[in-house]
Amino acid sequence: MIDLSGKIPRAVKTIDLLISVEPFYTRLYVYQPGFPDSTQSCCRNLPSSILKLNVINGRFCVRQSQPQMKWKLQIIGRPDDVV
Repeated sequence: MIDLSGKIPRAVKTIDLLISVEPFYTRLYVYQPGFPDSTQSCCRNLPSSILKLNVINGRFCVRQSQPQMKWKLQIIGRPDDVV
């Protein structure tokens, strides 16, 4: 689990995550804890991808498709979503 609650302002409702994976054929799955139906996957044969995620409490679960893969997440700002 990744806890981003201290890094995301409470007014932000959605975030864009730039996700990079190595090797490129692996996949990364991101979802809200307790909500497995919210699962989104990224990077199908691409080295990076962007996912738009709803922010409920700032916590996200991450599952990787390969045990030895490398991945990196970066939040891309969405100032238009701040209320």
